[in-house]
Amino acid sequence: MSPNWEIGTASEGFEPIAPHALASVARIDPYIVWANATQYRDLGGMPHGRIPIAIEMKQGGDTAQQFARAIERNGWQDWIWMSALYRDPPPALEATRFCTAHVTREFYARLGTDLAGKFERFTEALAITSHADGRLDRVPAGHAATRAGAGNSIVGVCDEDVTFTHRRFSEDAAGTRTRFLCFWNQNDAADTAATLGYGSELLKHQMDALLSGARLSVEAAQAEGGGRVFAFANDGPAVASHGGDDADRRDGHEAPLPMIGVQLKKRCRAMRDAFGPCLDAEVLDGVRYIVQRAQEIGGAACHALVSVSAGNAAWQQDGSSLIESALDELMDTGACSVVLPSGNIDMARCRGTLTIEQRAAAELRWPVRANASSPSLAEIWFASNDGTPSIDVQIVPPGGVASAWLTLGDIGTYTRGGEAICTVVHLGRGARGNGHMILIALAPTSARSGLRRAAAGEWLIRLRNNARSGVTAYAWMQCDESSDETPLVAPSR
Repeated sequence: MSPNWEIGTASEGFEPIAPHALASVARIDPYIVWANATQYRDLGGMPHGRIPIAIEMKQGGDTAQQFARAIERNGWQDWIWMSALYRDPPPALEATRFCTAHVTREFYARLGTDLAGKFERFTEALAITSHADGRLDRVPAGHAATRAGAGNSIVGVCDEDVTFTHRRFSEDAAGTRTRFLCFWNQNDAADTAATLGYGSELLKHQMDALLSGARLSVEAAQAEGGGRVFAFANDGPAVASHGGDDADRRDGHEAPLPMIGVQLKKRCRAMRDAFGPCLDAEVLDGVRYIVQRAQEIGGAACHALVSVSAGNAAWQQDGSSLIESALDELMDTGACSVVLPSGNIDMARCRGTLTIEQRAAAELRWPVRANASSPSLAEIWFASNDGTPSIDVQIVPPGGVASAWLTLGDIGTYTRGGEAICTVVHLGRGARGNGHMILIALAPTSARSGLRRAAAGEWLIRLRNNARSGVTAYAWMQCDESSDETPLVAPSR
C-alpha cells in the first residue's frame, strides 16, 4: 500500500484529547497528542488503569492541596487520585501549585466539565501505568518516617539505578547500617507505600535489619525484603558522594549527612532507548517525597540537598519545562536545593541550530538509523526576534511523498495501510515549555514493526518563516542509543 499524508487540526479525530482538552487547557502536551493519534502503538498499547500526570494548577486558582482535597470532597477518586504528598504537605509546601495525579481515561472526558479552567498545563508519564488505589488515604499505623537524627541538612538522591545496599551509602565500615533514613522504590509492584500511590517504602530500621548480621548480599537482601528490587547503582553513588563516603570516616572527618533515597520508576524499554520526555510525574513525586520526609525527620528548618539523576535529551533548555518550573517552586520555598544532571550524552550528535531569514525557508536533514526498535523523536523549538514566530513545516520522507505545509494548529500523519508512520504536532506554545515547539515522531525502523516501520535514511524537515523578522530553530533529536556513529541531526544544505 502506498503511504499518504493526512492533515487535520487538533480538534479533529484525536479523542479523548480533543475537543475537551483544547476547550479547557491552554497548553497541550504534544506528546499526548502523538500518543493518542497513534493509539499508543509505540508505547506498548493503549494504557489501562491509572496513568501518572504532572500538573501546573492555574495561577490564582486552587493550590495543589486544595485540589487534592476537592477530589475527595467531590468523590472523584474513581478517575483521579492524588497522594498524601499533596493532600497533607508540610507547612512549607502548602501553597505550591505543581502536583501529580493518577488518572483513568475518564479524566480526559472531565476536562471540559468538572476540571474546566483548573489547569495551566499537564504532562503524561507516557507508557507508565500507576497502581494507585484511591481508597487508601492515610499512612498505616507504625509506618511513619523515622524521627531520629534530626539535623540541619539531609541529602536526597533520585535515580533509576540507586540502592541502599551500596557500600558508599553505609554509616559503618562493615556496611551493616545505611545512611538512608527512608527509601522509596517506585518500581516495586507490591505497592505497599499506600499513600504514595505506587512502589514500596523502607525505613532505616528495616534496611539496617536487612544489612546486619552476616552483611547480606544484594540478592539476599532482596529476598528478605519481600522480593523488592534495588538494582546496583550506575551513577547514583557517585552523584550522591558530596554527602560524604567511607573515606571521610577513615580519615576522621565529620560523619556524612543522612540520606533519603528514591529509585525512580523505569519507563518502558522503547522510551528509555529513545530518551523520550522527562518523567515529570515520577521526578516531582520523588523530590516531594524527599522534602516532605526531611521536614518530618528534621523539622521545618531542615534543608534537603537533592540530586536528580534523570534528564532529557530534549526540551527547551531555558528552565520553562513543567518539571523545571515545579522544582523552581520547591526551591523557592527554601525547603530544598535541587541539582539536575548534565553531560550524560553527546549533545553534538543530537542537536542542531538553524537561522531562517524573514520570508524565507530552510531545511534540516535528519539521518534516521536503521533497525531501531524505538520511536525516533524530534523537537524543533523557535526563538523569534519579533515575539510569536510564524512558521510552517513540511516533512519529506526518504524516497517518499512530501507533506503539505502544516501551519500552526495542524497535526499531520504519514500513514501506510492505516498505520501512522510519522506524526507531526504543530500546536505552538505547549505544556513542555514557554516557547513554540513542533514535535515530529517516527515509528520504529526495525523490520519487526511490519507496516508501522518508518524508513531509515535522511528525512527532511523544511521550515518556512512567514514573518518579517528572522527566527532561530533549535532542533533536538532523540532515538535509540547505539554504537552507530551516524549523527542524529545534520546541518542544512
